[in-house]
Amino acid sequence: MNLVVPLELCAAVHVGALMAWFGALSLRRVLGLAMGDAESRALRVAAALALASGVLWPWLQTGVVTDEVGAALDPQQVAQVLTQTSFGRTWLIRQAFVALALLGAVVPALATGRAVYFLVAAALASMALIGHAASASGAYGTSERVTLALHLLAAGAWLGALPSLWLLAGRLSPIDLAQILRRFSPYGITLVMIVAATGVLSAWFRIGALEALVASNYGRILLGKVALVLLMGAAALNNRNRLTPALERSGIGNLDAVRATLRRSIATETGLGILVVAVAIVLGSSEAPR
Repeated sequence: MNLVVPLELCAAVHVGALMAWFGALSLRRVLGLAMGDAESRALRVAAALALASGVLWPWLQTGVVTDEVGAALDPQQVAQVLTQTSFGRTWLIRQAFVALALLGAVVPALATGRAVYFLVAAALASMALIGHAASASGAYGTSERVTLALHLLAAGAWLGALPSLWLLAGRLSPIDLAQILRRFSPYGITLVMIVAATGVLSAWFRIGALEALVASNYGRILLGKVALVLLMGAAALNNRNRLTPALERSGIGNLDAVRATLRRSIATETGLGILVVAVAIVLGSSEAPR
């Protein structure tokens, strides 16, 4: 049995859960909104998934590194990976961030909301310290890791906010929802610009030449990721330019229809975001053509 695919699925769940967690907390801070019961439950689910997938990841990683399925079930070999490799030591620190953030989220008296926010941000950004970016040395390597960390944070704040927006679209009044979407729009545009800029820089760090985009499997997968991000941007523009004004103009008769259309659009954007994360995980485990 090959553990590469389970490892990539585990990584996608871990990164996606951290993004959902970070994005919801960021949205709350930017908009100054109190969370409803549904948002709070979703946040706890994301936190639990981040912790559980983080616990599973080193076991799968051990099986992949040793090329032995049995090693993934051997606590001694897993302990060696965690204590004797740079990946393992970094992972232990990251998991401490996640565990402390989850503790603070479940038992608010043990940590402030700000502490939880920065712990989750650190856990997400520190993904840049594992994988290919971690192996680059000198100023070049530092620049690559900083760029990737910013990319992860901006993408998390954007993509992770979408499930919360979907929930808000189901419970807020039309006027309040339209105001929230208007306030989110410049915030979301800024995040998209940061994601695009850091994504271009990260791609340049990895491939170095434009011809590699079409001449290599890595480049073609990267172009697929770019296409998905462009589709997400188109969905976001549709929400901003067509659905939000329609929400403001809607009367009692067609309010439910407009709200349902908006939620479907946000759900579509979220689904595209999940695909983007999955493709990014595949890219992270692929060899760049340089």
